[in-house]
Amino acid sequence: MKPQTLRFGDLRLTGTSLAGVETWLRVHPSGVAFDVGRGDLRLAGSRHLFVTHGHLDHALGVPYVLSQRSLHRTEGTTVHCPAATAADLAAFIEAAARLERAHYDYELVGHEPGDRVAVGKGLSVETFRTDHVVPSLGYHLLRRRRHLRPDLAGSTQEELRTRREAGEEITEESEQLALSYCGDTGAKVFELEPRIFTSQVLVIECTFLGDGLRDKGRRFKHLHVDDLAAVAERFDNRALVLMHLSQRHRPSELLAAAEEKLPAMAGRVHVLCEGWQGGDDHGGGDEGEEGDDEEAEG
Repeated sequence: MKPQTLRFGDLRLTGTSLAGVETWLRVHPSGVAFDVGRGDLRLAGSRHLFVTHGHLDHALGVPYVLSQRSLHRTEGTTVHCPAATAADLAAFIEAAARLERAHYDYELVGHEPGDRVAVGKGLSVETFRTDHVVPSLGYHLLRRRRHLRPDLAGSTQEELRTRREAGEEITEESEQLALSYCGDTGAKVFELEPRIFTSQVLVIECTFLGDGLRDKGRRFKHLHVDDLAAVAERFDNRALVLMHLSQRHRPSELLAAAEEKLPAMAGRVHVLCEGWQGGDDHGGGDEGEEGDDEEAEG
């Protein structure tokens, strides 16, 4: 599948997602990767790989990315994953290294919900609990910024300079929830982590459409578009990026369903599965039982 690039102010997302095939996303700033799919070369520039869970459409490419980074003698890589997944992921990576007769320069860190990792100047990633059939985590990208104190709004440059020269702190620091990435999850995520509704950009799955697939989403802990509709009034995001669409559906069908069921988000919904034609003619799989960029302005 062809990776897609979305821009929201100075935030740039590049990636692709199709249920049961592959899901990965690279985010600038700071270049971190959320999931790695089957291993795209674009991910070889990521020093931090944040894996949401162990299903292979999200994690298969971890050894390949590490191999590429080691081949080009890139600085060490940190792989982040749920704590309950760490031992199995480590064994998988080491098996690949033995197969290659190679050494991968990496550190593997297992996380619990609420952990924080610094990933760049003023940038950090925080883990949160999601709702899937295997151990899973979501990830927030947070940015710290300094800005003029609100009580000094309207002050002249001379007034500000005078205060600063007198030793007064005229700025204050705030933390912005720039992006939330949920990975694969069921509807319980809305109660487990309500902060996702306030993130500037929310990247969340929407696997199923249509009345006949509502139960499938519940059983295998994937979101149906009706799950999003049920909390439609809570979305306060600048953009909603929908991913992990079932191979049964077409992106145009998802956009049409979102337009119908999420009218308040009109113009703010994007679908991350560029180039997929979808539909029954393409033999869509059963995602419930899984074990040159095109730009769009946000």
